[in-house]
Amino acid sequence: MLEKLKSIAIFAAVVDEGSFRGAAKKLAVSPAVVSLHIKKLEEQIGAPLLYRSTRRIRLTQDGKAFYPAAKAMISAANDGLGQFASQANIHLTELRVAMPDTLSTNPIIERIADFIKNHAGIRLNLMSTDHQQSLINEGHDVAIRMGHFKDSDLKSKRIGEDERILVCSPKYFNNKANPHTPEDISTWDFVSFSLVPDYMVLHKGELVSDNIWGTVIAKGSSAQSVRALCASGLGLAALPYHLVKKDLDTKRLVRVLPDWDDPKKLPIYLVWISNADLSLATREFINFMSRK
Repeated sequence: MLEKLKSIAIFAAVVDEGSFRGAAKKLAVSPAVVSLHIKKLEEQIGAPLLYRSTRRIRLTQDGKAFYPAAKAMISAANDGLGQFASQANIHLTELRVAMPDTLSTNPIIERIADFIKNHAGIRLNLMSTDHQQSLINEGHDVAIRMGHFKDSDLKSKRIGEDERILVCSPKYFNNKANPHTPEDISTWDFVSFSLVPDYMVLHKGELVSDNIWGTVIAKGSSAQSVRALCASGLGLAALPYHLVKKDLDTKRLVRVLPDWDDPKKLPIYLVWISNADLSLATREFINFMSRK
């Protein structure tokens, strides 16, 4: 019954606002959610309610007959459409999202927070770990992943990127000769992130280095542990920029060879099971996170 009432309220909002986009803005949901609810309502009634064009919408004869009843039903429900507007896409099941812990300092986390603020009826359970989790085995609705991956069973949408930069502690840096080229760090100690290959090629204009990886003296299974070992003065590490940005600002870490960069950015993807029957909450999260 709640789903039907939601669809009816969205139908009334479309009529009142004169467009799907206007209703979506009023109810703080995406136009795709509005379209889905109108389609479901028309299927339940067994007749089209709206004529659609690129510029405007107008009521069919059945729509004109149904609209007064829709307004009356909304008025009789709790606080009416005013309360519904803040909970337009309410779902009583939690939305499980898997995300690498590495992204906890990336701007992507702000977009997730915005989603939560704008969708009060959705309880988001963020499962954060650098070990790649299986959507099927772990029961996640959707995952955010960083880096390149191959999985034919998943659909994906690129929603951002980051870059790897070389960092070390000021103490370690000051004990070395100031490097000017990648070859100058070939004898330095490296702390590796075990989930990423020990390989990095740097560019400076037309200049291209060989793989700059030096001697690996320690490895960490999470980017945060690698960052901590690096900050303790153990050696050099290649880490995502946003993970170490605060450390660079506070001088806990320094960037090595800042004039050289890795043009191979780390892509950030939203992934979900290709043949899954996605819930409205999952669809709304995918749509929200995919917006530029």
